[in-house]
Amino acid sequence: MTGLNRFLLSSVCVLCLAMPSLAQQKYEREYTIKPSAVPEKASKFIRDVFKGAKIHWYGEESLKQKTIEAKFKVAGKRYSIEFDPSGEVQDVEIRSSFNAIPSETRAVLTKRLNREFDKFKVVKTQIQWKADKSILQQALVAETAPKSVQVRYELILKASKKRITNYYEVLCEKSGEVVSIHEIIQRNTDNLIY
Repeated sequence: MTGLNRFLLSSVCVLCLAMPSLAQQKYEREYTIKPSAVPEKASKFIRDVFKGAKIHWYGEESLKQKTIEAKFKVAGKRYSIEFDPSGEVQDVEIRSSFNAIPSETRAVLTKRLNREFDKFKVVKTQIQWKADKSILQQALVAETAPKSVQVRYELILKASKKRITNYYEVLCEKSGEVVSIHEIIQRNTDNLIY
């Protein structure tokens, strides 16, 4: 085997070994956008459900996609509603507390997180709803998710692994089964924690 072939083979091996760790990272860049830059479908969705709410609009870029997010507070609840670039609703996230998650779910999730991290602290908890637009609108008006809404929990953790502390985003099912864990690569976590 020539020196060039050995170099190419070792380079491919290094890339293959590095890929799984890259897949577990999440990069987000969030920036404010003017209401005039928001697609009409997204504005209408918010207006139809939350009349008179003061909305903060954000553009969000990740490694995979661009989205638009409406963040606001109504009747003591913090909402984050994500839309695709055309204005179609993707999901609704409602700020909650870790202790508000059902105890069985928390137990399954905590057991998994204790295996994953040396120590962790839950910084933010959100209930995530996914469904068709009309079902989400009805759920928001009723302030409860019917069976047709997929309910998940999204957590932001400050956690340590091998003495290195980072922020992580954890998504889990209603059962507590972890869907994904991503290390957050972001310059400014302020909007993320909002």
